Amino acid sequence: MSFVDAIKKSVWDGFQTDISAARVVISLLMALFAALFILFIYRLTMRGIASSRGYEITLLLVTAISAMIVLTITSNLALSLGMVGALSIVRFRTAIKESSDTAFMFWCVAAGITSGAGFYLITIIGCLFIGLVAVLAVRLTKNGSRSYLLVIRTEAGNTAATVEKLLAESHIRRRLSSLVQNDRSAEIIYEISVSAAQQRLVAAIRTLPGVTSVSLVDCRNS
Repeated sequence: MSFVDAIKKSVWDGFQTDISAARVVISLLMALFAALFILFIYRLTMRGIASSRGYEITLLLVTAISAMIVLTITSNLALSLGMVGALSIVRFRTAIKESSDTAFMFWCVAAGITSGAGFYLITIIGCLFIGLVAVLAVRLTKNGSRSYLLVIRTEAGNTAATVEKLLAESHIRRRLSSLVQNDRSAEIIYEISVSAAQQRLVAAIRTLPGVTSVSLVDCRNS
């Protein structure tokens, strides 16, 4: 047997020309269970106050669709080449607010691929490991610093210098974003990074002489 014949045989042996209905059902059920687990971890670790129903449905569908595509690719060489060419021209332009949502989408695709390829042990262990990492990451960063916009409205005077001094004494990471001042009032906007324990700073600023209002705005998209 020549080298070329050996390559051809190895390629053809890698494709299953006959896939049973039981294999298809098991792969799709494994993909469904993996998607439900991923959805559970997503709801457990999401940072918003409400989840998007459309995105959650997408997570379930993407996992099953990925499994179905891999089942098709592993059954026929011609179909696999054609599907790779078709998928290469697909473009997704839906905006995703949180970067973590992209990671969950890739997780669903990976779970669908391993389920469709028949690597069920990889699907189970991989999902459990990634889910544990996601939960631990949220727990470790829960009390960390977050970015806010600190909006302070004051009467005329040198209140801005007093606010700057208070922020410096509190060791708050800050950047002056805007300062609008006229003869009667002033508006100061800082970009600050504070933890949950430092948010009482808002009450302290409100008690300063000349301060009329203080607002703390979350900079996150969600």
